[in-house]
Amino acid sequence: MRLLPLVLLLLLTPGSDRTTARRPDPRPNVIFVLADDAGVEACGFAGGAGARTPTLDALAEAGVVLAGAVHQGGFSGAICTVSRAMILTGRPLWSVTPGRYDYRATSELDTADPLIPELFRAAGWQTFATGKWHNGEAALRRGFERAEAVFLGGMLPYNERSPGGVGDPAIELGQRDPELVSIDPETGARRRYRGEGWSTDLFFAAAEDFLRRRDPERPFFLWLATTAPHDPRHAPRRWLEAVAAGDLPLPPNTAPAPTRDTGDLQVRDEQVFPPPRDPSLLRRERAAWLAMTAHIDHRLGRLLALLDELGLRQNTIIAFTSDHGLSLGEHGLMGKQNLDQASWRVPLLLAGPGLPAGRRSDAFVYLHGIGSTLCELAGIEPPPAVRRFSFAALARGETESGLPQLFGAYTPDAGGRRGIRCVRSGRWKLVRYLHSGEIDLFDLVADPWELHDRAGDPDLAPLRARLEALLAGWMAGSGDPQAPLPPAAKE
Repeated sequence: MRLLPLVLLLLLTPGSDRTTARRPDPRPNVIFVLADDAGVEACGFAGGAGARTPTLDALAEAGVVLAGAVHQGGFSGAICTVSRAMILTGRPLWSVTPGRYDYRATSELDTADPLIPELFRAAGWQTFATGKWHNGEAALRRGFERAEAVFLGGMLPYNERSPGGVGDPAIELGQRDPELVSIDPETGARRRYRGEGWSTDLFFAAAEDFLRRRDPERPFFLWLATTAPHDPRHAPRRWLEAVAAGDLPLPPNTAPAPTRDTGDLQVRDEQVFPPPRDPSLLRRERAAWLAMTAHIDHRLGRLLALLDELGLRQNTIIAFTSDHGLSLGEHGLMGKQNLDQASWRVPLLLAGPGLPAGRRSDAFVYLHGIGSTLCELAGIEPPPAVRRFSFAALARGETESGLPQLFGAYTPDAGGRRGIRCVRSGRWKLVRYLHSGEIDLFDLVADPWELHDRAGDPDLAPLRARLEALLAGWMAGSGDPQAPLPPAAKE
């Protein structure tokens, strides 16, 4: 009996192995939610007309909105795989897979660069992935200890049936009853199965299950990537009924057919609904797009409620964004294979510990800086090669400065001469069409919908020359395979 006080003292001593083992790691958790094709017009917090996103809007009020964010572009019609490869590596467009500029280069991502989830994993975070993953199974295994309900497959042409498929494009493209993969964390074994239900529900359910079963003593990094609101645009009736297509306003730059030759008008996205496109069709597609995003928002609300229930919310950084934007009739386009504002911009918000509430910044940032930003916010040192793209200091309110300019590139054939390049500096955006030599110049403050091309204004000739020089310099310095620029067309 005399030994009991000593035993109790040893058990309660802070430095003892037993109490240390039970102390949870204080480093923050991270939840990264990545939508597919959700442009700024799909999100209320980003100014979207008709958007139904109360969860995201509340999260934005509690955190930081990066309104100046863009993705840097792509070198195949599958912009999503290129954008996600940039997010995973933190690398800009022409250095994510140097010298390899095609769909396969990023759909089977093979790089010596550390992947962002790999950095978290190496630093002791438990890493989990669910949802869309179009960068190859090898990269998935590198970054994540565990993966459940992962959609590894690629998108089929809208009317093409997969071998043995059911002929329903919503099923074949992963919006309903998708073919999924799970990877056992103990054995590494892969299990394929067909999920039952809407993909958004399946992915969020997998994330919720992970949160309940996670190791409570280790922080986590959760990657949740939806297939929504990518086409074919189908959603549960509840959300379709919440968005009235007949009353939905269309953007002021809506047109029935393309107003510019982007150099890739035969791409799948443009041929799903060939022009000319009736306003009723555009309203229907936009309403379904908004409904699918509303469904994501609803499930995110349930996920946040679970965080509250588990006592995790206060120590969890939450990031929401999309791999790129989308044109749904803007300038007569129906995809993301362009550099119009609707396709180039991305919605982006961050909330959680160390981040101010109600902050909005219009400073310029690239989407591929999100990985190094999350590393910094979590206390992980980003690799030197990508640290310069971090906007952690901007998000925390330690600076108001972003990047001095933004550059974008889209090309369907990196070895040819088709494609688009652009530069934004301050309020001005210059767009260069490589195949035609045509140039557009827009004042995005006075003309956010890019309706009034000022390239032929003689008073703006010095500005145009400066922007052309900036663009040419970026192309030459970034490794753009289509540098140098061909001669510009005469106005």
